[in-house]
Amino acid sequence: MDGLLDEGSLKYICYTMCCLLIIVGSIFLLLGYSVLEATEYGLDYSWISKNVEKKVYENGLHFLGVGHSFIRFPKMVQTIEFSKERSANQGPVQSRTLDGLEVVLEISFQYT
Repeated sequence: MDGLLDEGSLKYICYTMCCLLIIVGSIFLLLGYSVLEATEYGLDYSWISKNVEKKVYENGLHFLGVGHSFIRFPKMVQTIEFSKERSANQGPVQSRTLDGLEVVLEISFQYT
């Protein structure tokens, strides 16, 4: 025997290494996928480079890559209301002008 390992041992080590590479590669491949629900939009955020892509993703399964995740936003219209109505989020916005006059604003806005 010239080498430290015989041919059978070398084959076993090669098969083991190949299996490990396939398993680790599969795990990294699966970690790169992310899902958005039907009621969500998403922006691709890379926690490695701390960047957000400008492309908006809609619902479904997307491959972003390892180290990426979605910043999720709802698709539904959100309403914020500042008024005296019972269903309002907050009461009216109260302020004063430079002259000391009271200004009461009842505001409602929507965003997605």
